[in-house]
Amino acid sequence: MELHNTTRPYTVVVRVDGTREGFAAAEYACSLCVKLKVKYRLVFLYVVALYRRTGLNLINRQTDQLNADIREDAESGMTKCKQFLSRFESLVDYEWISIKDEGNIGPIIIRFIEDGLHTPVDLVVVGRTVESAFKKMVTGHVSDFLLQNLKCPVMVVKDEYDVSDDENDK
Repeated sequence: MELHNTTRPYTVVVRVDGTREGFAAAEYACSLCVKLKVKYRLVFLYVVALYRRTGLNLINRQTDQLNADIREDAESGMTKCKQFLSRFESLVDYEWISIKDEGNIGPIIIRFIEDGLHTPVDLVVVGRTVESAFKKMVTGHVSDFLLQNLKCPVMVVKDEYDVSDDENDK
C-alpha cells in the first residue's frame, strides 16, 4: 500500500444515505478530518440507484414508475442528509456529490471512485446498515461489497458514532 502523497490532499469519500448508520459514518469522517495534520478533501457521496430499463415497454412503464418513486424519496433523503451535515460546516470543509445511475449501489460507488472523482481516494467511510435477512441474502451489504472490491482502505462504522467518545480518550 502506498503512503499518502503530501503534494495532494488526503481524500476521504463518505457514503451518506439518510440512515442512522450513514450519519454515524459522516460524523466519524468529520471527526477524522478535524484531527488530520495534512490538507484533506472530504467528499460526501449520496447515491441514487435506479432500476435498469429493459427492451420491453410494459416492464419499462413499471420501471419508470418505480424510478420516479426512488427519485422522489432521494430528494427527501438528500435534504435530510444536507440538514444533518450542516452542523459540521464550521468544523470542516466538504463537497457534496450526488449520483443517479442504474444498478446496485456498490458498483455505482466503485465506478465513481475509480472513474468519476479524477483523484486518488485514500479512505472510504461507510456505515453498516442493518438490513432484513432477505435483502442481505439478495443484495448483500454495500459495506461488504466495498471492502471486497475497492482498491483503497474502507472504514466501516457500525451503529452510532459519537464524537464525545474521542474526547474521552484524551
